[in-house]
Amino acid sequence: MKTDRRTFLKSLIGFLSTPIWYPYRARAGTLVSHPIVQNVGTDCATIVWGTGEGGSSAVRFTRDRGLTRSAAAVARGFPPADTDLPAPYYQHKVALTGLDPNTDYSYAVFADGQGLAEGDGLNFRTSGAGRLSFLAFGDCGSGGAEQKALAERMQQERPSLVLPLGDLAYGRGSFEEFQSRYFGVYREIMKRVPFFPCLGNHEYMTRNGFPYLALHDVPIPSDLPDTDRGRYYSFDWGNVHFVALDSNDPLERAVQGSGPMLEWLENDLRSTRKFWKIAYFHHPPYAGGAHDDDPLSALVRSHVVPILERYDVALVLSGHEHSYQRSYPIRNGAIVRDGEGTVYVTSGGGGAGLYPVSPNSRVMFGRSVHHYLQAEVDGSRLALRVMDISGNEIDRLVLAPSPRVSEAGVVNSASGAPPLAPGTLISIFGRNLATEDQQAAGTPLPRELSGVSVTANGELLPLLFVSPTQINAQLPFVLRDGAALRVRTANGVFDTPVIVSESAPGIFAVAHQNGELVSGASPSRPGEYLTAYGTGLGAVTGPIAAGEPAPFAPLLTARLPVEVEWGTARLRPSFAGLTPGRVGLYQVNFQVPAQLPSGQQPLRLRVGDSTSQPVPVPVALD
Repeated sequence: MKTDRRTFLKSLIGFLSTPIWYPYRARAGTLVSHPIVQNVGTDCATIVWGTGEGGSSAVRFTRDRGLTRSAAAVARGFPPADTDLPAPYYQHKVALTGLDPNTDYSYAVFADGQGLAEGDGLNFRTSGAGRLSFLAFGDCGSGGAEQKALAERMQQERPSLVLPLGDLAYGRGSFEEFQSRYFGVYREIMKRVPFFPCLGNHEYMTRNGFPYLALHDVPIPSDLPDTDRGRYYSFDWGNVHFVALDSNDPLERAVQGSGPMLEWLENDLRSTRKFWKIAYFHHPPYAGGAHDDDPLSALVRSHVVPILERYDVALVLSGHEHSYQRSYPIRNGAIVRDGEGTVYVTSGGGGAGLYPVSPNSRVMFGRSVHHYLQAEVDGSRLALRVMDISGNEIDRLVLAPSPRVSEAGVVNSASGAPPLAPGTLISIFGRNLATEDQQAAGTPLPRELSGVSVTANGELLPLLFVSPTQINAQLPFVLRDGAALRVRTANGVFDTPVIVSESAPGIFAVAHQNGELVSGASPSRPGEYLTAYGTGLGAVTGPIAAGEPAPFAPLLTARLPVEVEWGTARLRPSFAGLTPGRVGLYQVNFQVPAQLPSGQQPLRLRVGDSTSQPVPVPVALD
């Protein structure tokens, strides 16, 4: 059969550009697998590559192309018995630390002082604040034409990171299959962009996922047992908290009570303060197709989904069904309005053979097509595009979660309870309140922070602090009976009524005159003067605007009578009013009476008809 020269050259170039496992004669200076960047953070990154023998190796890197900094690699040898390869394989790994956030770095790989890979687009960018772009796809590792065509499309993107959703190396997730059908296909992206993968069921077909674990460097939670390390993890990038789960063996063990993944997930989501929470794993909870009856998808639906929705995870990505499917917003198994639930996206069209999409009442849109996901996160908006092999957009989703204030979520910042008074420092708790943490830089306090504002009866409140889950503000000094409180963000508004009384005292702390807090290690003593700091004591004797620091002269005292209740003692303070130079902070100065017994005694502030929460204050008589 006659072959034209162009076809022959094209096939030859394609063969030479695909990394292969070299025979036993390969030396340390011969690359078996080309360098890739993994586990990138704000101040770190890992460079990984493979050779046929061990030896001294290093990475040289800098922010420019000078490559003046150097870090030694650690080599790990894998004998053929561990890999089923015809020759030993040495993995070289360098953890770069002390990097700057949001910064571009160039790097090169050296063995025994000789360059193995220099230039050729070897660069990466550390994570940091600001706009974020990422790609996601699953069920990709076929090594076929569709996978390679999608990879060529993805090379034209400029993502910050990539999320592979499992089944990365068909058919059994072996070392050789990972090299030829995963690292070999995505090499041009991997050398500059970190992949943060999760395990599919095919990865478990070779030694319980050993090749996957050996070849990847991912964030490792410090409190996991050795059996689970590398199988699930989380990381932050910008204002996004990503959670990668393993919906295979770790999920089954966790459901049976013999594995920690579900408990770890609960603790992980509880502790994050990021605006966006995105979870991903292989088995989809809501998707129709060949795996309708998959027991692992059922376990995800019954045990993982409730945790994700409890902590307001906005987007969940999965694979397994070889198609594209997008759910309606869902909460507690029911379809809800946009911005009030979790959207579940199945992206299993990364290159393997496609499955038909079967009807599912919770799936809004589905198509059996090879594709990948392209997402842009910009502040409080996430835009997700679905791209096919030809570069056509087959679906688009925009998430813009509106603010939500929790039930009884507006409280006195000192007491943590709902009673409020004019001039009180308040805390508003909820979700989707701000895209990032931001604190007021000075006084007078601003009326907007990070695009967030709060009004009471239409009057803008001064803001001390905003975050995705909390806002601290001050109520006006002229406010009576009640108020209509409105939280406004770029994504919408949330209205909630609050009750305002004449006084609603709350105590932050009690301190000695030198400013040291009263504690068991530093108790109060009879005859000394203490100061109780709080908020919510109500109107004062002079004019002052909310958000303004209290003057040093004249001192502004509380209009209502103030009394200190300490154990059985009732004390008249020497001063009760606004703390000079501070916003919304009151102080009550009083003397420790001689008749108090030794030990902790509950202290309260009574202002008019209202009483603060009790605060235990220790007394020492010696």
